[in-house]
Amino acid sequence: MPGNITLRLNAVGQVLISRNRKVSRPWRWGRPVVTGFVLATAAVIFTSLFLAWGDLQNITLNYHISQAKETQKQFRDMNGKLKIELANLTTISRLEKLAAEYGMEAPRPSQVVNLR
Repeated sequence: MPGNITLRLNAVGQVLISRNRKVSRPWRWGRPVVTGFVLATAAVIFTSLFLAWGDLQNITLNYHISQAKETQKQFRDMNGKLKIELANLTTISRLEKLAAEYGMEAPRPSQVVNLR
């Protein structure tokens, strides 16, 4: 019987202690909501970083394309100038003048070789 009285006193003591203390029960959905919020925030941050990286790549590629177009334009201009120079250097009148300057004469028919 004395053990039973002790048990009752302990139970009464627990009730009194719990009534005097503010016992807060944790919110039932607290941890999953916080975890979901953190994961959603991380997803937004990583998505934003990925989109920013994509935009940076797009800007970089457009810059390289514009540089390549400028280089292509310079090469086309130089090609046109070189064609004009070639045409000027290979004119018949210029070659005849140079041949006369160096003492050359027209070739004989046996000296001409036709290439197909």
